[in-house]
Parts: sequence; structure tokens; C-alpha cells
Amino acid sequence: MVLGFRRAKTDVRRQQIVETTLALLADSPLDQLSTRQIAKGLGISQPALFRHFASRDALLLSVIEDSTGRLGQLVEAVVQGQGGALDKLAALGAALLRHLDAHPGLPRLLFANVAAGEGPIFDALRRLYSMQSSLVTELIRDGQRSGEIEPAIDARDAATLFVGALQSATLLRRLEGRAEPLESQGRRLMAIWLRGVRATTKPPSLTPAVASQPARADGLRGLDVRPLLARGVDPLEQILQAVDEVGPSGVVKIIAPFRPAPLIALLSGRGHAVREEQRGPREFALEVIVGGGPEPEDLRDREPPEPLERVLVRVSALPPGAAYLARLPRHPRLLLPRLVERGLDHQVFDEPDGTALIRISRSR
Repeated sequence: MVLGFRRAKTDVRRQQIVETTLALLADSPLDQLSTRQIAKGLGISQPALFRHFASRDALLLSVIEDSTGRLGQLVEAVVQGQGGALDKLAALGAALLRHLDAHPGLPRLLFANVAAGEGPIFDALRRLYSMQSSLVTELIRDGQRSGEIEPAIDARDAATLFVGALQSATLLRRLEGRAEPLESQGRRLMAIWLRGVRATTKPPSLTPAVASQPARADGLRGLDVRPLLARGVDPLEQILQAVDEVGPSGVVKIIAPFRPAPLIALLSGRGHAVREEQRGPREFALEVIVGGGPEPEDLRDREPPEPLERVLVRVSALPPGAAYLARLPRHPRLLLPRLVERGLDHQVFDEPDGTALIRISRSR
């Protein structure tokens, strides 16, 4: 209990230091902001600050990570909101500009460290930009599929212009000393962008691609995106490719170093079932079931040989193209040969706790 209380006090103090640093950046150039100044702003000693952050760079990394999490929550709310792709893009632009208005130190941090070049802070900023750009790209593609956005437009180029318009509004206000809210100027820029991408004619509605694809043999896949993120690469494209390749009722198991709120909102909005689990301070697991089902049958608490017998009964009348998912207490070593004998395809994902997820389908 005492340790938990101390940990809570430490987390609160770390958050206070992060928020104070971001607030001070609104009035202080980054190269002039010292840990001594931050400690003074908090009313603590410089050694006390270093008990929470080993260096100034470590503190700035935490500021960026905190901002990334807040922006992720903001984006999640927009993506889960009502309206089509164009409505969501307009709402996203306005929400991002309101956030920058409320946290004026963030643009200074972004621009100063981008100019500084390579390094851990630059990589963190690159991930933040990549997250925004990738999400906007996918919203544009959603709009192209629905007929709202001109299909001939390159989605990546359009996303670059979208993010660039937001950055321009931020930079111009600083250069020109404008007092108007960022959202006001940004709304005018967004209106031009929205007119430019809007489709002139609406094509007939199409059946979503996910519903028309057959089940695939590689219907269960694991994807650890932490190495990609460590290199400053946004993994959204690889994740969406994996979701597409496993096909309907396929499963993608994703490991990330944080809760990817925009990704969860995007996948849920496309009709996929997303199960999330926090496994540790730097490990977050997602389980994505393409198309929303079927829900895995949970057999982890059953004693042998009941899980094996239960699975065999369930799949005995499995029609071609259908899939069955189950959570098992361990790797199903004895079950797999029996599935092969019955002409059933199967994939197994071994979980870190020793349990397993199995996907069984009949392709013929």
C-alpha cells in the first residue's frame, strides 16, 4: 500500500514537471529553457527534478510522449464521431488547432527540434508527425471509397497538404504576431483544402472490400510494431495490410509500446472487433478480428481433454469459407494432427502467458 502511494505521488510529480515544461515553452525559446528554470517554476530544487528525469532530453521526450497521448485521445474522439470522411477531416483539423492554441509551447518544441536534426527527440517528433499523416491518409481513402473525395487524388499527397496547412497556420501566427485563434485561420485554410479534394460526382455505392474477400489460409498473424516505432516509422500501413491479408474472420495480434487510440478508433469504425490489453508500462496488446467475428470461444479454464473434444465438435460441421476461433489453456499439440486429418486449415498464436489462440477454417 505504501509503495503504491509513493508510486502515485511520483507519477503525479512527473506529470506536473511535464506540464510545467510545456507551459514554460510558450514564453521561452527551447535553447534557453533550463532544468533550473523548470524546477523554479515548480517550486522544487534542481536535484529534486533530476530524481524524476535523468536529463533535460529525457524530460523533453516525456513532454512529446505526453502530447502524443493527448493528441491520440483527441483523434480517437473525432474518428468515432458522426459524419462522413470530410466531416471528420474538418473536425480533426479544428480539434488539432484548438489543442495547439491551448498548448502554445508545443509548436515551439516541434519546430525547434525538427530544425535540430537527428536524435531521440527528433525520432519522437517524426513518429508524432507520421501518426497524424498516416491517419489523415486513411480518412482520405475512406472518403474516396465512399465517393466523398475525388478518387484520382493521391491520398498521401493530400494528407501532406492537410498537415502542412495546420503547421503553416501555427508558423504564420508566430511570424506575423497574429492574435486571432489558430482555429479561425485554420478553418479558412481547411475550407480551401476541403474544396480541392471534394469529389465532383458521386459514384454508385460499392460493397466494402472486406465483405467480398474470401477467407485466407494465413488468417492469424502477429505483428510487433515496436521496432518500427523505434525507427520513427508509423506502422499504420503495415497493420492495415495485415488486416487486409488475413481476410474476413482473420485475426491480427498487434504489440505496441502504448495504447494506439487512433488505430483502435479507425479499426472499430471499419467494423472490426478490437480487444485491448495493457501488459506492462511499455507493452500494449491489440487483438483485431476482421469483420467483427466470430468471437473466440474461451476454453482456457477447461481441464484436458475437454478443450480438444470441444474444438473437434465445433469444427465438425464447419462450412467452406467459415472460421472458428478458440482460446486454449496451452499450445494444442495433440489437436493439430486431428485437424489435418479432417482437412482443416489452422493457425495458432502462442500468448506470453502460455495460453494460445487458434483459428480453424475449411478452405475446401
